[in-house]
Amino acid sequence: MNGAARMTFCLAAFLWLQPSWGAEGANGVFEECIDEPVFEGRVCTIQTNRNAKTGVLLIHGLGGSVEMDWFKTIPALSADFHVVAFDLPGFGKSDKGSKHYTPTRYARLAHFLADRYLNGKPYHVIGHSMGGAIALRFAAQQPLRLRRLVLIDAAGILHPLAITKYQAGSMLENASGVKQTRGFAERLSGKLLEQIERLPFSPTDIADTAMGRDSVLNGGPENIAALSLAGEDFSYAISTVSVPTLILWGDHDPIVPMRTGEVLAERILQARLEIIRGSGHVPMLDQTEALNTLLIKYLLASDESLSDYFHKPPPPPVFDSKRVSTCSGESGRVFEGDYRAIELKNCTDITIRNARVGKLSVVDSRLKLTNTNIMGDQIGLIANNSDITITNGKISGTVAIDASYSRLDLAGVHLSGTQASVRAVGSKLTFSLCRVKSPHMDGPLHDFRNMNNDEL
Repeated sequence: MNGAARMTFCLAAFLWLQPSWGAEGANGVFEECIDEPVFEGRVCTIQTNRNAKTGVLLIHGLGGSVEMDWFKTIPALSADFHVVAFDLPGFGKSDKGSKHYTPTRYARLAHFLADRYLNGKPYHVIGHSMGGAIALRFAAQQPLRLRRLVLIDAAGILHPLAITKYQAGSMLENASGVKQTRGFAERLSGKLLEQIERLPFSPTDIADTAMGRDSVLNGGPENIAALSLAGEDFSYAISTVSVPTLILWGDHDPIVPMRTGEVLAERILQARLEIIRGSGHVPMLDQTEALNTLLIKYLLASDESLSDYFHKPPPPPVFDSKRVSTCSGESGRVFEGDYRAIELKNCTDITIRNARVGKLSVVDSRLKLTNTNIMGDQIGLIANNSDITITNGKISGTVAIDASYSRLDLAGVHLSGTQASVRAVGSKLTFSLCRVKSPHMDGPLHDFRNMNNDEL
């Protein structure tokens, strides 16, 4: 959002949010600042329709506030719900300082406010961007009266390398106006960012100490919160959320990749991803009517209707394909369905989606896999001098992945190997919210690994 647009939004919010402090205005908005126990400062809150039987708690994103982010959403929700919104400490009207602004601590504050303002009421939680990460952490703690969760373009869920590569691609694409530059920018930035992993400490650790926050980050809340968000692992949180979850995503979000929403929808027990067309990272402002319609329809829907809404498709039939396909020196091909084997050599911009493959061999190629299972008798995926992005799905075999001099970016992928989940030489692998099962490891994996003659 440019400066003029943001100023206009803030002015409109100011005109709408005009109650006196600690009193209810003529428009039914009650605003106050109270002492809070988590950051030990003052947090400023806004409430509407306090007599409603069901509540909604709104959590804004990094650098935002109630006035900037929610002023078009609150009036739409206020007709049916007791709305509670608050400025995260470090932002808006709440106290600021060099505090440890992590999603986990923000979630504790959200609990405090839900107990104070929505005591005894069932309620829903809506989070945008960093607020989506906070809402996810909040829901993972399974509050008793939480009924439904909404995550809007949730940030910071994937590994920082995956997110930063995507953002670099967005910047170059927007600057050049040429879509084809995205892949080049992502690969280049990935190579540069991998060098950071050689440091004797993680940059995300800077926000964990008072010295780091004061000396390196100059006590800036936005910098502290951003680094803290990047350093948080949501692997266990995703598997713990049990309430129905609606995931909303702008189809032109340049900040957070949509594959984040795809992973969340796949990994959360009851979840569904809805795409908001024509929207960027802030659909509350980009596509207000479309967003509000989706929110109200979802939050007012009966529990019975939601069972159909979140219905998962039945499992596919037994894998018995004899089909074999090859690609040599081609670009832009798409593979779907079942294959006994796929072989790629010197191919670019290849897509494999909604597929089941007995064995995948990739040499000197670039490709993306989405919602694809590779079920190898021996080796599932062989990658040689290739660049591969994998979102969701399962890869199994005696060795699930055998990689040599390749780069792999995996998000929401389950790896299972009776000898090793990954065997790699001179390869770099980024794991976001993955699960690994092998003699070497059994559990979640959210990390960057520079592997040279290593097994995982």
